[in-house]
Amino acid sequence: MNGSEDNHASSSRTNIVYIPEGGYEAEPQPAFDYHSLDGQDPSLCIDIGSHSWRAGFSSMSTPYIDRPNIIARYKERKLGKNLMLFGRDTEVDANSRSNVRSMFDGDLLIHSDLLECALDFTFCTLGIDSPKIEQPIVMTERPANPLFSRAMTSELLFELYNAPSVTFGIDSLFAFSRQKHQDGLAISLGHQASTVIPILNGRGIMSRAKRIPWGGAHASELMLKLAQLKYPSFPLKVTPSQATFMFRETCYFATDYDEELSSLANPAKLSEMTKVVQFPFTAPEVNEKTEAELAAQAEKRKEQGKRLQEMQAKQRAQKLAAKVAELEEYKLLQSERPQFRKADFISRLKDMTPFETELELDNWIKKTDLEVRKKQRKDLGMEEEPEEEPVFPLVDKPDSELTEEEIKEKRKQRLMKAGWDARVRAREEKRKERARLEEEKRLEEEERTTNLSGWSSRLKEEQESVIARIQERKKRKAQLGDRKSAASQNRMKNIASLAAEEKTSNSKKRKKGEDDDGFGMDDSDWHVYREIGGDEESEAEEDDQILLQSLESRLLQYDPTFDEEQTLVGRAEAKNKLINAFVRGGLPQGEKFDFEDIKLNHQLHLNVERIRVPETWFQPSMWGIDSAGLGEVAGWVLNGFEEEERRRLMQCIFVTGGAANIPNLLPRMRNTLTPILPFRAPLKIVSSLDGGDPRLEAWKGMAEWSNTAEAKEARVTKAEYEEYGGEWLKEHKWGNVPP
Repeated sequence: MNGSEDNHASSSRTNIVYIPEGGYEAEPQPAFDYHSLDGQDPSLCIDIGSHSWRAGFSSMSTPYIDRPNIIARYKERKLGKNLMLFGRDTEVDANSRSNVRSMFDGDLLIHSDLLECALDFTFCTLGIDSPKIEQPIVMTERPANPLFSRAMTSELLFELYNAPSVTFGIDSLFAFSRQKHQDGLAISLGHQASTVIPILNGRGIMSRAKRIPWGGAHASELMLKLAQLKYPSFPLKVTPSQATFMFRETCYFATDYDEELSSLANPAKLSEMTKVVQFPFTAPEVNEKTEAELAAQAEKRKEQGKRLQEMQAKQRAQKLAAKVAELEEYKLLQSERPQFRKADFISRLKDMTPFETELELDNWIKKTDLEVRKKQRKDLGMEEEPEEEPVFPLVDKPDSELTEEEIKEKRKQRLMKAGWDARVRAREEKRKERARLEEEKRLEEEERTTNLSGWSSRLKEEQESVIARIQERKKRKAQLGDRKSAASQNRMKNIASLAAEEKTSNSKKRKKGEDDDGFGMDDSDWHVYREIGGDEESEAEEDDQILLQSLESRLLQYDPTFDEEQTLVGRAEAKNKLINAFVRGGLPQGEKFDFEDIKLNHQLHLNVERIRVPETWFQPSMWGIDSAGLGEVAGWVLNGFEEEERRRLMQCIFVTGGAANIPNLLPRMRNTLTPILPFRAPLKIVSSLDGGDPRLEAWKGMAEWSNTAEAKEARVTKAEYEEYGGEWLKEHKWGNVPP
């Protein structure tokens, strides 16, 4: 089952764009009835664009052929035949997609063999069955077209197809010719480049024309790179045609780019403007369980957990009972001590127990009895018994009064007494520390009641310093994970230095009286081991986390200006919300992203990219293009004319080309030009004459102009071609200037 069909049927959301499955033509385009033109004299109009190929007769309202200008030529292995596919048909399979070529290099027409294939397809589709082309041909070319490109095209048309005449013109000027204005500015947003050409007195001023090396192809490539950077583990390979589709269907010009980009710091705003691009996928067959089965499984897991807890409690009880029984057995043996002589009792003790002396038995009984009581009180939920002060009777007795065994016991009691004294000192230090903390708390409460703002400022500064330490520690930890980082290399140098010093000290013993280097006398000397080991870092991290939690809890409790968003967790949540909105924005309210959902895994969520990609027309330097933006270039061209001429040009600023379909282009152009041009100067910006597709304006203008007397005078006949060469052309107001 195809997942995208199910999505189309079930989704009512308007922010989802579906990538079409299979861009090829389902049915071949039928041939035009060529003989329906008998008795007419139309021109054959061909708009050769680096992205699209449009062709038809001038008597048509729209071009009969409108296809992507790409060709695939290869040998089909199964059939053993050579195939030639044109336009969207190149998407039919992987073999055809891998052999796609274009007749253009950038915006230069250089491959005559591919041009011949496209012309063959055009003439066949238009139904031309005569031995030669009988209609005059009108064809577009780029501004300042190189002579070899025009000569190559003329040679094909005249030598191969026996065309009666050929006329070349510039696509944006042909589109402007439909505006019925004598003065204006023709701005073309092409596939490989954008051009700005001024028109005065009904003629293009090519000496003032400007070209920007940025077009729809670069924008599509940028969209593809941004998507790959944003989703590096996307399960599908996004093709250039799919990237072009995403660019054209989701992008729009921001009327104020900086302001809108700043507003997207709000996760809600970022999520609101997100467009979800759904790629086709095949949903796996899953046997879904009923609610009753799911409830039964949950109940089964719950019962298993309960049984496991009961088994663990039973095992603990059994171990405790065994320990109590063993303790009672040894206590009984201890109570029988007066009935035997000492030597007999020790012999009995060695035979019946693992102990060697009476003291070992007494110590084990005392220790085990304490552990048993502690566990019993814990199981009953009672507090622990206070630790009794042990007695060490042999410590103060002189060795002369003790036997050999008692002397050994005295040594053990000394160690035990030292441990007891250390614990007593530790408890005393803890008591003093609690007293100190209580005093500090009292002083802090006093400061808080008398000077709340100063107390709050001090705690906030301390909070910022703790957060800075935590972040610096995380940064250092991340650097240590990269063996090429400076921190990691410094750590390896320290390890090598310490190893070399240790080897030297082992091989050459220090002579008596030799001076010590004094390492270790200063606390900072030991930082090298902290850098190597990292244990101290984890302890410091834990201490900082405890301190930060204490600071933030007090600020939240007493400072009304401090809220959850200012805490470290709140800042992290705000950052995560922004990242989630950036990567997975556009989901319905309350819906979370499921990484196991195959449908969601085949989605791209575009938000910032929607305005970032089109912005390159106005700021090409954002992506490394050493050029001024479209608005700046247009303003420079307009300001290069005298005041009266500039006023006339500003009355018809005409925008055409495929990217002219991107929303908000005209308002953005107006916002960019207004500060550059004279104050309150009237400005009119238009896109298409009848609200139609700006992509077709060049072909429609060419078709209308081809029927005029000027077009007939501008035709280059085959005789003129043979006399002057293929580079030669006749000058007219919508074409290039002859060489």
